[in-house]
Amino acid sequence: MRCVSSGYLADGCSCQATIPSNVVIAAWARELELLGAHDDRFFRFAWRGGVWFAFGLGDGSVRGVYCPRHSAARAERSFVQNVSAAA
Repeated sequence: MRCVSSGYLADGCSCQATIPSNVVIAAWARELELLGAHDDRFFRFAWRGGVWFAFGLGDGSVRGVYCPRHSAARAERSFVQNVSAAA
């Protein structure tokens, strides 16, 4: 699977980072097993020293992933927006 980030890069190009789909599906399957719920939602998982961010569907499939770099950037933007909204 390829990182879905594309809108936040200075050059406007899509990210080229990839991860094997079987790794992402296995991580989502573990999440579903641990939670016991099968709702669509975002989840984080570690792979090869980085933390990926993905959107899993209740049927066990995964819609998309963010690589560690873009996952961190996305989290930072969310944090700044939450702080600004609270102020």
